[in-house]
Amino acid sequence: MWPKVIAQLFELLPHVSRLVPMADRYFSSKAAAEKAHEAAMAAMAEGVRGDLGQVTKAHAGLYRQLQELSAQVAEVGEEGKRGRMLLEVQENRLAALEERVGTIGLWVKLGISSVVALLVVAITLLMRR
Repeated sequence: MWPKVIAQLFELLPHVSRLVPMADRYFSSKAAAEKAHEAAMAAMAEGVRGDLGQVTKAHAGLYRQLQELSAQVAEVGEEGKRGRMLLEVQENRLAALEERVGTIGLWVKLGISSVVALLVVAITLLMRR
């Protein structure tokens, strides 16, 4: 069996010798295509890295602006709280003043009615004399 296989291999040897250069050309072209593809991918990756760097810089600026806006919003919130507190204090003062005005109004009414009563008494005393 082995001698037959070896004999057939010797018969195929001239055909194989013609196939070797073709295989060599195929593999070298494939290697060249892979190298070209790899170089193209490396160039594209470098472009993507550059774009990512620019995006990172832009995001850094946006992040800084966002922090500044957050600080401003916090300030506005604090001013709103202080304004609300001042408004409550003013409302309390206004309520106290309204209460005092109401009390003074009662005293004025009482005083005027007392003066009128005293005038009536004085007039009646003067008329009796």
